[in-house]
Amino acid sequence: MEGYFHTILPMKVLVTGGTGFIGSHLIELLLKKNVEVHALVRNLNNPRWIKGLNIHFLEGDFFSLPSLPTGIDYVFHAAGLTKATKTANYYTVNHQGTASFFESLRSQKILPKRIIYLSSLAAVGPSSDGKPIQETTPPHPITPYGKSKLMGEIEALKFKDVFPITILRIGAVFGPRDTDFLLYFKWIKRGILPSLASKPRQLSLCYVKDLVEAVYLSSQKELESDEIFNIANPDPYNADAVGEAAGLALGKKLRKVRIPLPVIYLSALISEIANKFRKSPSIFDRNKFKDMEQKSWAADTRKAIQRLSFHTQYTLQEAVQETIEWYLENHWL
Repeated sequence: MEGYFHTILPMKVLVTGGTGFIGSHLIELLLKKNVEVHALVRNLNNPRWIKGLNIHFLEGDFFSLPSLPTGIDYVFHAAGLTKATKTANYYTVNHQGTASFFESLRSQKILPKRIIYLSSLAAVGPSSDGKPIQETTPPHPITPYGKSKLMGEIEALKFKDVFPITILRIGAVFGPRDTDFLLYFKWIKRGILPSLASKPRQLSLCYVKDLVEAVYLSSQKELESDEIFNIANPDPYNADAVGEAAGLALGKKLRKVRIPLPVIYLSALISEIANKFRKSPSIFDRNKFKDMEQKSWAADTRKAIQRLSFHTQYTLQEAVQETIEWYLENHWL
């Protein structure tokens, strides 16, 4: 019977951006599935949300990739810059960094079964005709962030004949550890529902725990290299619906305050200038305003449902409730 039994080795993966909001949730999910995780981090002294987890840390960045272990099954490229004090920084990280990362994988002869690149709906731009954005919609990004993510996609697809590559264009993500929705929820806690003084825009949202399930699923399906999927809740919402869910979670009776677009623009400009003096990136700036004034950021997710078997597990209320509870427990709200 010698040799009849053999040891089944755990799946081995490399994750970039593991110390961040999405990456840390992805790593936690992978560990639950008994995956051997190797995480690329810039600073070993600041592991943030993945401190103490049973993973292998690799210190380095896209431009100085350390020696990687052999036998990597999957690569999850979740790292990226979502806010910056200088426009050029978006392109350095999201465009040139992605190109350098893929070239380093090739030079080290890392040949995973698949690389999953986390992009954004910002790479394709808003819906210009009121119809949900499809994977085949011609890209027309409107911000430096969106343009840099599209350029990152282009760099990744240059390697589609070297590595099997899947691109996920993700809607607006929220959940525990997120900072982008935090300011909005702080207003909700005060009993105020800030609302645009215009028709509410449609948003394709994605709760982070649903998102990382989709990311994992995309690694487990037989797909052609260069396939793109929109990932979000199939039902678009408006910002008011998110605020109302947060108000219910906080037990607050909300007073809706309609804010004219010129006032929002002025606030964005002031915030941007202030943060340049502080030398810290702003959550709210003129690029974010440009996103806000669009009528629709709705995405068609039927392809992900059909091909990835992706189905969201959380209702909007459940997702917001869990997020609010985490903020309160961690004294963010």
